Amino acid sequence: MSTLVVLVLGIGATDWLVTQPFTRPVEFLLKALVAFGFLAYAGIVLGLSTAELGLSRRDARHGLVVGAIAAGCILAAIAVLVAVPASRGHFTSSRVLTDSPLLHWLEPLLIIPFGTVLFEELIFRGVLLGALLRRWDVRTSVVATSFVFGLWHLPDVIHSASSSGSLHVAGTVAGTVAVTMAAGVLFAILRLRSSSLVAPVLAHLAFDAGAYALALAALRLWG
Repeated sequence: MSTLVVLVLGIGATDWLVTQPFTRPVEFLLKALVAFGFLAYAGIVLGLSTAELGLSRRDARHGLVVGAIAAGCILAAIAVLVAVPASRGHFTSSRVLTDSPLLHWLEPLLIIPFGTVLFEELIFRGVLLGALLRRWDVRTSVVATSFVFGLWHLPDVIHSASSSGSLHVAGTVAGTVAVTMAAGVLFAILRLRSSSLVAPVLAHLAFDAGAYALALAALRLWG
């Protein structure tokens, strides 16, 4: 149990670390080192196999198929939301408006896939879920992993909403935890159904990079 506590504390410390104002190159280097550290801890201390981490090569093809189907459904849903004027503002009012032309390429092709999606999936649906499944049943492990995933997003949300009123901050925080928990449950189910981390990586990529790219397309089409 102590090794699991250390793992959760490590995730909390990482959450604080990645919210610090580092330059992009430094942030990428830190995340690569942290991801390697989590994988090393999972293998050496926790004794998790590549299959328990969702990294087995034999399951990658199945994960690719499951993930591609999930990603296609997610992208289709986002495309509909972006096309509808009433919901389009939720996407185009984000940082897409202020990013430079260079970031418009780097965000969906490099920063989001490696700096966010792969990094988070290795930690949550790889190491944490694998560790919890050693001790708890599937349902409890999925809920616990998704709850921690929801809390993971709080620092950024609190910071961005801090200039608003307390009621707005509370509502934003509650909404973020709920949405990210739901996404975490979906990603965990994809990971377990496919036995591969490839599936949740593709679904997560569709959510984040897909939303960014489609919002950018909406800006160019409709302004």
